[in-house]
Amino acid sequence: MPVLNNPRHELFAQYLAQGKTQDEAYTLAGYKPSRFNASHLADKPSIRDRVHQLTTQAVTKEATATAKKAAVTLDSLVEMQRKLYDKAYDTGQLSPGVAAAREISVLTGHRIERSEVGGPGEFEAMQDDELERVLIERLGALGLRISPIAEDGETQH
Repeated sequence: MPVLNNPRHELFAQYLAQGKTQDEAYTLAGYKPSRFNASHLADKPSIRDRVHQLTTQAVTKEATATAKKAAVTLDSLVEMQRKLYDKAYDTGQLSPGVAAAREISVLTGHRIERSEVGGPGEFEAMQDDELERVLIERLGALGLRISPIAEDGETQH
């Protein structure tokens, strides 16, 4: 629905869409205060339709803005880290600069961070069959399916 032809009706509808009461909107639109007239004007189909359109537009704009703020992409993360790196470099702060450069390399796949699972020497005391069982269980927990190895070196099916 386009803007209402009557400017005061349009203002009235806009104030209603902003959450003003009918009395407030009526007075702000330039009318003399009158509860009856404010209620009567608010009941007009053109006013109701315009208020609905304005509130729907406002909700859509807010939802779009929220979605844009929440959208985190690889490019946005890299850009954030580049800004932090530049600021650290400009101020001569080496440690934050190194941390930002390290994060950029991880994000872009140029550096892979690995960590050891289990304690030091955890597997040394295990026999081969026990070690195989533990590894298959742990890989299975990660979603990888591995078949046990038979005595002849072939995988079992």
